Amino acid sequence: MPVSSDSADLARLQALLDSADGAVRLVAVREVTDACALELLPVAERALDDAEAEVRLEAVTALDAIGGAEAITPLIRALGDADNEVRELAAKALAENKSPEGAGPLLDALAQGRDVWTVAAFLEALKPLRNDAALQPALRLLSHADAGVRAAAVGVIGYLRLPQALPELVELGAADTSAVVRQAALRALVSAPADALSAAALRALGDTEWSIRAEAAAILGKLRYTAAVDALIGLVDFDPQWQVREQAAEALGLMRHRPAVQAIGRCLDSPVSNLRKSAVIALDRIGDRSACTLLLAVREDPDAQVRKLTAQLIEKLTRARAV
Repeated sequence: MPVSSDSADLARLQALLDSADGAVRLVAVREVTDACALELLPVAERALDDAEAEVRLEAVTALDAIGGAEAITPLIRALGDADNEVRELAAKALAENKSPEGAGPLLDALAQGRDVWTVAAFLEALKPLRNDAALQPALRLLSHADAGVRAAAVGVIGYLRLPQALPELVELGAADTSAVVRQAALRALVSAPADALSAAALRALGDTEWSIRAEAAAILGKLRYTAAVDALIGLVDFDPQWQVREQAAEALGLMRHRPAVQAIGRCLDSPVSNLRKSAVIALDRIGDRSACTLLLAVREDPDAQVRKLTAQLIEKLTRARAV
């Protein structure tokens, strides 16, 4: 039933919440969701205390639909709900709210920090707001015992892009015991000056976690950081994870580093078609005619895309040789 956002509708819906029938209460809250009207916010707030989890879940949905700064405080309250689904939806709604006025209540709630889960949720909600006042609380939480909280704090700092936070991010990227945190720190440095980012990525090539090594190689390729070529060639030849070898080959291709042709060519023997394809693309970017001999190994590759790229590159290099 459509509602017009006036005091009569508010009173009617409030009365429906008094029903002993949970289905009736649920219908009342769904009307609030459909209306998306700020005037009906009290109905959703009250429904957060309903005995039925389904009603409380709909109340969070209604708060999310209404949005704005007014929904922040009740959503924060919903993070303490006994039902996991209600809590998770409230956390998601907070993170998606993006109302600048919500930073104050979120920072207050963060300071109280009931438990690890809610602290992480508050940080996730603060991240897109890019409020400078969140920097100091986030920096303090970088030493939290829980890796999830540390990673969420890194996310807040990364979004703020404030130069004074660079040392902490660099240190975390190098020394944190959690791979999740180290990777978050590396990603947060993407907006840092190129010298700081390249140094952090070069160091991360030696990380014990393969996904971090792969991401670091990709960053160095985008930066065209030629000081990393020897380390990248080492990864292409010896890294046990094909995804790392793939990113290292792509980085060397982006740098157009001719001395890497032989190492990249050795990737053409890999049983992983994605790695063979990336090797061909890297050799194409380098454009060295010595690759023609190496490409013969995949001219009849079982992967159609590898065969196609190989044939195109052989033709291209052959034409270049004839000029």
